[in-house]
Amino acid sequence: MRLLFFFIFISFLFVSCSSVSYQQIDKAKPTKQWGVLEVKETARSMSHSLSNYYKSDLKTGYLEWKAIQNSTSEHIDTKLISNEILNQLTKDKVPFVDTSIREEASVEMAFGKTGMVSSDSRLVVGRFKSPSHKIKGEINEVVNFESGSRIQYITVTLFLVSMETNQIVWSEQTNFLKTSKVEGYGL
Repeated sequence: MRLLFFFIFISFLFVSCSSVSYQQIDKAKPTKQWGVLEVKETARSMSHSLSNYYKSDLKTGYLEWKAIQNSTSEHIDTKLISNEILNQLTKDKVPFVDTSIREEASVEMAFGKTGMVSSDSRLVVGRFKSPSHKIKGEINEVVNFESGSRIQYITVTLFLVSMETNQIVWSEQTNFLKTSKVEGYGL
């Protein structure tokens, strides 16, 4: 009896754990919350626009990310958006720097000077790159309720700011207008 119960229990676990499926990302359906469609469209349009600007107008310099600010009522993983855009821009050969690792690199360079690191793998001093521009962004929304529907207008805006002049030299915006039924509205 115990053996039968054990097999039934294991079978149940197998069946209940196998309910996951994967879909094609480009065939994702709209959702009430911020989702795959918004992330993909934002990354596609922003990276394309910034890549074109860099290659045609800027042509030189290094870019660095500043965290995107989420000013909406939703939980939005802004790091996911940043990573998707950064990944595409890197593929398009737009150069980036990450100044957050400078301290660690400096410690490693100093250790290399002690003679305890072989000369073929020692980090060379004086090769850091400084960002000439920073990318910053915001996600904002306006939400209205009309006739049992939630109408949400979301804007994702990125800015490219010159570090020398503090001038905004490029800006792009992606907009979404989402309408969804609200259950129990007006009760």
